[in-house]
Amino acid sequence: MAFLNFLTQGAPQNSTSSSLTTTDVPQYLSDYLYNLMNGAYSAAQETYQPYGGPRIAGFAPDQQAAFGATRAAAGSYLPELNAATNTANTAAGLSPTGAAQPYFNAASQNLPGVINQYMNPYQENVINRMGDLAQRQITEKLMPGLGDTFTRAGQFGSTRQQELAQKGVRDISENLTSQIGSQLAQGYTTAGQQAQADLARQASLGQAAGQLAGTEMTGLGNIAGVQAGLGQKQQALGLQGAGALEAIGAEQQGMTQKNLDLAYQDFMNQKQYPEQQLGFLSNIVRGLPSGGSTQATNTVGSGQSYSASPLAQLASAGMSAAALSNLLPK
Repeated sequence: MAFLNFLTQGAPQNSTSSSLTTTDVPQYLSDYLYNLMNGAYSAAQETYQPYGGPRIAGFAPDQQAAFGATRAAAGSYLPELNAATNTANTAAGLSPTGAAQPYFNAASQNLPGVINQYMNPYQENVINRMGDLAQRQITEKLMPGLGDTFTRAGQFGSTRQQELAQKGVRDISENLTSQIGSQLAQGYTTAGQQAQADLARQASLGQAAGQLAGTEMTGLGNIAGVQAGLGQKQQALGLQGAGALEAIGAEQQGMTQKNLDLAYQDFMNQKQYPEQQLGFLSNIVRGLPSGGSTQATNTVGSGQSYSASPLAQLASAGMSAAALSNLLPK
């Protein structure tokens, strides 16, 4: 057809060959992969879910009680310590020398000065009584007797009566003086003995008072030590009891914490369960053979066609543009 020669130009093109190889995936595997990807996408679209439960266990009641017991035990020693301080101050205020000093001062007096203290009551009660008795003997016996005698003789008031009266008074006075001297000597000796005994007793009392004060000081010092020890023991026992309560509370808190940790772990396991299942399914897919079929297609050209002329190329381009224009929306 010579009239169509204007559509071609040149020599005929060389013959060509091409091949196309395709692999078909089994339907069950394609569905499996589709569902797997769909589940993964859905899991990725889930929002973050915060854990709403408690994470840290609070202090148990026994721990709270232990805290209070520790606070109480911390100052429990103070009353006993204050009592020990007061007792120690009382002991420090005692002085064996000071307690004995008044007795030693009394025992250090000189004997004559002390004897006079004993003689005064002796004189009042013995010597003065002897004078009273002598006076009564003169006034009640001597003088009335002489008066009666000389009155009966008719010589009352005579010189002889006066001489006898003076002689009688002198004899009574001399006798009284002798007796008084003897009594004074005896009384002085007795007073001296009593004074010495009292001074020795004062010295003994001073020693006893000093020993008692020293013993009391030692006893009060021991009591102060016991009181301080009681305070320390009371505090130690209080802290020991508080430690036991704290140990019980720690066990309770630990059990509560385990429950909280288990609840949180359960939450995390539940939250990660979809991802774990997807991973499980993905691992299964990796271990399966694809099982698809392969098809190959070969195409061979005859080599008899000519290349299109410029006019044919323009016509072909126009038709392609019209075809693209029909596919676009109006």
